[in-house]
Amino acid sequence: MKTVGITAEYNPFHNGHAYHIERARELAGADCVIAVMSGDFTQRGEPAAADKWRRAKAAVSAPEGAADLIIELPFAFACSRASVFAAGAVDMLAGLGADCISFGCEAAEPELLRQAADILVSDSEAIAEARSGFMKEGLSGAKAYELAVEKIAGEDAAGLLLEPNNILALEYMKRIIYWRGKGRDIEDLPVTRYGSGYDGVSQDGLDFAGGGALRDMIRDGADVSRFMPVEIDFKDSSAVSARYLQLLKGTVLRSAPEDISRICGVGEGLENGIMREIKTAQTAEELISALTSKRYTGATIRRALTNILVGLSWKEADFLTSKAPGAGRLLAAKKAGRRFMRERSGGEFTIVTNMNREEKGLASADRQMLKLDETAADIYNLLCGRDIYSSSDRVTSPYIE
Repeated sequence: MKTVGITAEYNPFHNGHAYHIERARELAGADCVIAVMSGDFTQRGEPAAADKWRRAKAAVSAPEGAADLIIELPFAFACSRASVFAAGAVDMLAGLGADCISFGCEAAEPELLRQAADILVSDSEAIAEARSGFMKEGLSGAKAYELAVEKIAGEDAAGLLLEPNNILALEYMKRIIYWRGKGRDIEDLPVTRYGSGYDGVSQDGLDFAGGGALRDMIRDGADVSRFMPVEIDFKDSSAVSARYLQLLKGTVLRSAPEDISRICGVGEGLENGIMREIKTAQTAEELISALTSKRYTGATIRRALTNILVGLSWKEADFLTSKAPGAGRLLAAKKAGRRFMRERSGGEFTIVTNMNREEKGLASADRQMLKLDETAADIYNLLCGRDIYSSSDRVTSPYIE
């Protein structure tokens, strides 16, 4: 089977995602579309608008533009900066044997991304050195990287970093270049975003809206059904924010500053700011705003706060993300996806269909990764006000169509 892999969050799964899947299948001439998807927390550190099981079911149930197989991207990669997120997703797709990897971008000419990615790889040491210098000036990692790229690679390459999908697209391409260097002939297939921007709604009568715009509409209680090929129930999302702050307050208030400083994403005194601001913040967004600075972006703060809830330390995060994942949980599959799993049974990457039955046969790091995913799912279900046992990863089964 010829396979095309996609890295995604589907938060929520909308018409633009269905268009991307359909276009990727067409460009690759693929028999099977595999999506590696974030779990219950996203790359920006936010609880997803709907749980991973509902989002995965929607992605394989679309009447047009449906994926065939959805595998969970482990929390340690999913709730991390762009380079770690992309490396984990591409490594999983490489382990699954994907022939092509497709991703969305804002660049009108995808070849510009390829040229920029080549420069970012060939000049990586000079860019890293320049980035370090800008960070010493108190800038955030993202801004320092943007300025370093402009300094070393030029304004055109740096300009690509101003759009969220381009940032991830470049990281995917860099990791694909890495695997090509290892002898894996993986084709990159960028697909230019169609219909609307990330935070926008199409103004030309098309039923397209970006993920950011849709999440804002969902929080406001608006009807988003026309922008989505499959209806998803978002009834739990309205209660998440208030519970998030209360659970976070309880976790922080029982901790010492040194305990908080060990959490991935916290450091350089940020733990003191968290412990100070947590006492007066009335909402999660108020807390994030109070902690955001030239040094720490809102996304960086959100990831750090979520890591506090889940308990992910610097040490554990560095260990888990230092190597390619060897296993991932199956979230949903349809006929072509099931056929793919049968044909590649016994391959180098393990698709976990039943955690209780299969975890003992996994490598130690992969068991640890799955345990962290289970904890993240339990925290998410707690935020949604659900029964933790009946909604847990050890009880919930993948959606099979």
